[in-house]
Amino acid sequence: MRQALLLTLMYFRAYVRDRTAIFFSLVVPLMLLLIFGSLNLGAFGKVSLAVDDQANNAASQQFVSGLEKIDTLSITRESSDSAVAALKRTELDMLLVVPKDFAIAPTRAGQPVPTLTIYGNDARPQQVSVGESIVIEVITRLSFAVNQTAPVISLKQEDVQGVRLRYVDFLVPGILGVNVMQLAIFSVAFALVVDKRRGVLRRIMATPLKPSTFLVSQVVTRLIMATLQVLIMIAVSVFLFDVHPLGGILPLLLVALFGAVLFLTIGFALAGWAETENQVPAIAQLITLPQFFFSGVFFSKEAAPEIIRPITNLLPLTFLNDALREISVQGATLWDVRTQILGLLVWTAIGLALAVRFFRFDRF
Repeated sequence: MRQALLLTLMYFRAYVRDRTAIFFSLVVPLMLLLIFGSLNLGAFGKVSLAVDDQANNAASQQFVSGLEKIDTLSITRESSDSAVAALKRTELDMLLVVPKDFAIAPTRAGQPVPTLTIYGNDARPQQVSVGESIVIEVITRLSFAVNQTAPVISLKQEDVQGVRLRYVDFLVPGILGVNVMQLAIFSVAFALVVDKRRGVLRRIMATPLKPSTFLVSQVVTRLIMATLQVLIMIAVSVFLFDVHPLGGILPLLLVALFGAVLFLTIGFALAGWAETENQVPAIAQLITLPQFFFSGVFFSKEAAPEIIRPITNLLPLTFLNDALREISVQGATLWDVRTQILGLLVWTAIGLALAVRFFRFDRF
């Protein structure tokens, strides 16, 4: 019995001292619990409603303010042109246009009243139905309060044809992005840390080979692998799932390579920092796991709590996935996703600074 107790204590101490084991047995489950617990996957969410207040008078402002107090509606103010474009791209559920002659005043039966026009995205019928019901209820209550009988506002409903997405259409760009990230970070970090531990890098540095040549060969190898990976996955999605990138394969590939370069810099920084290969998965998971769930890979970014969306929207994988999805689903050009590409370039500069800081040949 005593021997069993001593052996148990010995194994327990060894386990506690193994930081990698502690990370994957305690930290990762806690991260998954916190992430999935905070995601709003089962809820209906909110109806996104753009309002074009062309009257912009006291009555219209009072009416729109009343709509803004309704929790189910997520209201933004924008012009009809930009809102209709967003409806067609299924980035918006509804548009409400308040006419210039808008007023709230007592009326008689048959008397003309201001007409609100509401445009609904026919690709989001559930959200449109809920949003229209809310607006009609607000108009009904307002009419009863002012007039008791006849409506003081009428409502005209129009449909806008949006992009009807299958889940696989949404999924493929996210899978492309996450695979580029995983390949770039893990392949570089693991391979270089193993070579560093075995003294391979030290022996390479003792040859006439220039460090820049070594780095270029590492980067080019991974970019070739990323290119093949992206092309294979696109081919599989086209032939098996009938997914057709509307913006073309070449823009998708170019954006994916932008992302690969970004994550390669992070991989080099991790390879320079880690002393053993056992440290790589723990740190790499800390970098990739939050992005895996919050950057719109398997479900919309809107599932994340509102309080952290300003942060998740700035994650490197978010920029990559948004650009890939815009090109694949919406038919966007590289110019259309210039904001996302700029975000990738900024993160690349940050990753490059970290790589220069940690990946030092004189330490090998």
